[in-house]
Parts: sequence; C-alpha cells; structure tokens
Amino acid sequence: MLDGVDMMKNDYDELESLKHLAKPFYFKGSEVGVLLVHGFTASPTEMLPLGEFLHEKGYCVHGVLLAGHGSNYRELPKYTWHQWYQSVEEGFFFLKESCKIIIPIGISMGALLCLYLVQQHSEEGIHKLILLAPPFRLKSRLVRLMPLLNLIIKFSYKGEDTLKYFKDHNLYSYMYRPTASVIQLTRLLKHINQQSIRITKPTLIAYGALDDMISISAINGAKEQKFADATTVELLKLPNSGHILTVEPDSEEMFSIINKFLKNSE
Repeated sequence: MLDGVDMMKNDYDELESLKHLAKPFYFKGSEVGVLLVHGFTASPTEMLPLGEFLHEKGYCVHGVLLAGHGSNYRELPKYTWHQWYQSVEEGFFFLKESCKIIIPIGISMGALLCLYLVQQHSEEGIHKLILLAPPFRLKSRLVRLMPLLNLIIKFSYKGEDTLKYFKDHNLYSYMYRPTASVIQLTRLLKHINQQSIRITKPTLIAYGALDDMISISAINGAKEQKFADATTVELLKLPNSGHILTVEPDSEEMFSIINKFLKNSE
C-alpha cells in the first residue's frame, strides 16, 4: 500500500480513459442485498467483477463510491475516514429499502469500513460479513512516519508497474496517494483496533498468500479479538493472489466460495 515515496510528477490522470467506470453501481435482484465497498484511493471498478457475478446468481447488488474517490486525487485529502464510513452507511440504507437481508463485502480499507458497519448496525438485517484482504495491520514501515512526511511530501506516486496493473485489469484508482489521506486510513485502523468490537455474524475472511500490503498474522489476531467466541469465522487463503483479490488469479474460485457462503442467508 505504501511501497515508497516519490515526488508528484504532474496533474495528468494516467487512467483517464477508465474514469467513466469509477461510479456506483446497482443491480436489482432478490431480497438478499449485497453491499460492495472498495478500498483506499480505488473505486467501484475493483468490486464490479464480483458484483456482476453475484447479480448473475440472483442477488441484489450495490457497489458504493466512497467520498473523495473516483474524481481527482487532490480531492481526497478534503475527506476524513468518518465521511468514507458515511458513504458505506448511505449504501446500506439504500439497500435496506428493497432488501430484507444485507451482506456487506469490503476489500482492503473497505473491509474495515464494513466491519465497523456491522458493529454499528448488527441488528438491522445484516446476516453475514465478508472481508477481503482486510488491513488490520499494514506492512509498510512508512506508515508511522506519515505525520512527519506530510509536512514535506503531500502525494506519493504508486509506480509504473501499478499503472500497468490497473490498465490491464480495467481498474480506476488514483495513481497518487495523498499522505494526509494515509493518515486518515491509519486513524480508521487505530479506531477499529481500539474499539471493543465483538462481531456475532458468520464471517468469511479471504486473503492472498502473495499480498505484500497487509499483515497476514494480524488477520489471525483479529479473528481472536474482534469476533465473539461462538461466531463462525472462515479463513480463505488464496495461494496465487496478491491484494486486489477480485481480479487476481484465484478470483473465480473465491467468487464460487463466496456464493456458497451466501447461500445459507436466503
């Protein structure tokens, strides 16, 4: 997530041709609604493959766009993690208008936001929870230095390899990480870790064995700390996948397992 810091190159959006895809989506379906939440600096494009798959299985699907995302990277620092969470809550209430059962599915930072949503609204029709590559702890050592780095470097470039990856997978994301927004991400993570969260809903947690952004051991720790003792928590290790699980080599297998996990919710 933070593989190095480079000075901002220019204001040109290298992914401009994909920006029209970076919008919320809604597919009408059954009374079982699936709420899809993307990650930090990303957009609903990274949840669209899963959304289309679940819609084909008959589910009602809504992919939210988090505040400050999908427009211009300079906009993101204007928003706090509370406003990102508000976007998720708004998506939840939107789905509740037509669905009796809600299952939140979040990827990366979106997983943290979904976890918090379930804590806040567990008695309001939420039956299950799915977390994809949840960053309970980030691997980068630079995270702790963000308050200092923010004084001298406002944005960091993700790199040409990342740009190619996004283009190859039709993903719209900001190519620059605002350091002020990374600080907001760490505040969200700190809030989640400090909260006395004890999730009681059956949960599926998927992670990639090749993920170089998050700590896998922290997932095991969260399983013990954030879920009630009697709660069913399934861990799914995807051997050929990195961080954005919805477009990685194991995605089809993961989609099938998610579908089976959801079946008992109907």
